[in-house]
Amino acid sequence: MTVEARTAPKREAILEATIRVLRDRGLSGLKVEEVAREAEVGKGTVYLYFQDKQDLLKALVEHHTFSYYRKVEEVVSRSGSFRDRLAEVLRLRVAWVEEWRGLWAAVAREAHPADTTGWLKGMHEHYQHLLEKLVQDGKARGEVRAELDTSLTAASIAALACNPQLEFPREAYLEHLLGVLLKGVAL
Repeated sequence: MTVEARTAPKREAILEATIRVLRDRGLSGLKVEEVAREAEVGKGTVYLYFQDKQDLLKALVEHHTFSYYRKVEEVVSRSGSFRDRLAEVLRLRVAWVEEWRGLWAAVAREAHPADTTGWLKGMHEHYQHLLEKLVQDGKARGEVRAELDTSLTAASIAALACNPQLEFPREAYLEHLLGVLLKGVAL
């Protein structure tokens, strides 16, 4: 067993504890000793995995973002209809946005203040490519209009369901969002 395989559960426990502390206390209340207590490890253990609070926050953003992307990738790789897979991608998106509830941008800025744009762009490009694969597959199956630009359509899907500040009944919102995307709004 590799060192990474042995240490991954503890590292993940620290990252999960960090998100819980952030939810309870906010970014200004995030202290490494609180994360350690929540993860049931010593403060020094946190520093074995992360250089400082900024490194911990950067790892948290990457961990949660790529965890979400892995779920999206599983959905995109399925053999179901475009509509069903798109509906599931939107469900995952809304759940992810609800989970972060406005913390994501603040945490990302704190985690990588020197070049947030470049760092986040790399992560967003991964998501863009997953959605392009979904759109391209939908086109190949005759479920998505062939004349639509694949990249722009994927970018439009990526932009959906991003407003965590408004409260709507989740299922009704998802169905409406899916209907608007699939059928459009104009007569």
